[in-house]
Amino acid sequence: MICPIISSSFSSNCYLVIDEKTALVDAGIGTGVIKKIQELTEEFNADIDFLINTHCHYDHTGNDLIAKEKWDLKIAMHEDEIINESSTLAQLFNKKFEGIPIDIKLKDDDIINLGKIKLKVIHTPGHTKGGICLYCEKMKSLFSGDTIFSDGIGRTDLFGGNFNELKASVEKILELKEHSGIDKLYPGHGTIGKGEDVKKVYEMWF
Repeated sequence: MICPIISSSFSSNCYLVIDEKTALVDAGIGTGVIKKIQELTEEFNADIDFLINTHCHYDHTGNDLIAKEKWDLKIAMHEDEIINESSTLAQLFNKKFEGIPIDIKLKDDDIINLGKIKLKVIHTPGHTKGGICLYCEKMKSLFSGDTIFSDGIGRTDLFGGNFNELKASVEKILELKEHSGIDKLYPGHGTIGKGEDVKKVYEMWF
């Protein structure tokens, strides 16, 4: 089961993926997001085992420490991600960087096993060095972070960004769509999309 928490503010979208174990894909920023996450865990009687950060930007990780204390979960992020005040962009949100305790360093093709649902890690640099997407073959679903949205791509002009790397990452996702299928696109911001949005966005931006 996928429970989206779609942001209408500076926070990222967050997603609870509930099976035998539960993963939270990005924790967002602000107490309102934490409240919504808690309401969903209570509604579905779920305890969060993993917090998987698609990348390190503060709008996706600002609630990491709160979530870790609240649910005693393990925080996962790609091993190539650079984590400091500059890379997290905390200053853009008028926040002080307080650190992110990484319990699991992810690599390309790692599998996060939640039960029947298995999330495959796809390293997609370009927005940040250690940006990732998560693919669930069973549900033909891609959690795309800020690599690609239903109507655009992530910025490449910030710390760790690289346009050519992002182009290659979106091509990687496009290849995944062609060979394995993507029915739902769950981005880090904006509306939930469909697989055909990947090709549309690629042709629009590259």
